[in-house]
Amino acid sequence: MPEVSSSSLGGMSNPASPAPTRGPAQRGARPGARVDAATRERVIDAAVACILERGFYRASSNEITRRAGVSWGVIQYYFGSREALMLAVLQRGARRFAELVAEAHVDGTTVAARLHSLLDTLDSHYGQPEYLAYVQIALNMDHDPQTSAEVRNTLREVAERSSKDVRRLLREALGSATRVRDLADTVFLAFRGFGFSQQLLDTLAYDAVTPQTDRLVRQRRLLADALARFVEQETGPEP
Repeated sequence: MPEVSSSSLGGMSNPASPAPTRGPAQRGARPGARVDAATRERVIDAAVACILERGFYRASSNEITRRAGVSWGVIQYYFGSREALMLAVLQRGARRFAELVAEAHVDGTTVAARLHSLLDTLDSHYGQPEYLAYVQIALNMDHDPQTSAEVRNTLREVAERSSKDVRRLLREALGSATRVRDLADTVFLAFRGFGFSQQLLDTLAYDAVTPQTDRLVRQRRLLADALARFVEQETGPEP
């Protein structure tokens, strides 16, 4: 199921490799470590906010430092380079998504109920604004010929990190229907695309709509119910 292994994109097995720089965490514990962690998180948050507001290439080091309220020397100390900072954003997203799916379970006595449960879990990652930042980072770094081999290896590990638990959730949702070739991939891609599209509605000017919570809930229900009927059509109703 190769598409599922790309589910993370920061969120996307084993923990991802560290960024190719030596930050304070690799130099050993020292006084003020808790403050250091808070500063590092603030820089990552600033990078995400800049990407969402200005785009990957316009999220400059100067803008990130201004938004985080730190100097460029602080970013160099924690990350070493802008590339390593962007990779750290992906790694944090991957860790959070891996924790989410590792703890999650699909509930429901019918296919429709279980698909609703699965959609709730996946949408809590793919339906968040941060996922747009992860996508921009992954696409740009993957297509940049100057991206180092070490970073590319880490990108692959990030993409594979939560694959095992995503597959487990799909089995819990589909039950015996997982034997149908490509069915799990189709369900996963539909749910990922639904979450992603909610963010695009607020991002693209020509596609913007006024958010309506009740309408979104109805759309979620229609998607899960439609896929449940499709699953039952392919495999037959459950006894």
